[in-house]
Amino acid sequence: MGGRSSVENEIICRFVFPERPGALMKFLDAFSPRWNISLFHYRAQGEVGANVLVGIQVPKSDMDEFMRRADQLGYQYTIESDNEAFQLLMQ
Repeated sequence: MGGRSSVENEIICRFVFPERPGALMKFLDAFSPRWNISLFHYRAQGEVGANVLVGIQVPKSDMDEFMRRADQLGYQYTIESDNEAFQLLMQ
């Protein structure tokens, strides 16, 4: 794989978007334009929802606010930035 370059203050998250109209707009309203979305990879999974890998530039000082907004969004999510398997994949 080609890997990717380092992006300042980037956290990598995996979200499950519900398969319904407006799901992407709801996500964007929660995080943009406050934080830059540096990576967005969408994979539909049928009725279950869509797996979305997202890179967002969030300074450490904003992490509490980011987590609050992610929780309020109501979509299942996992922060993958410290996941060793993910780090190997992205090299």
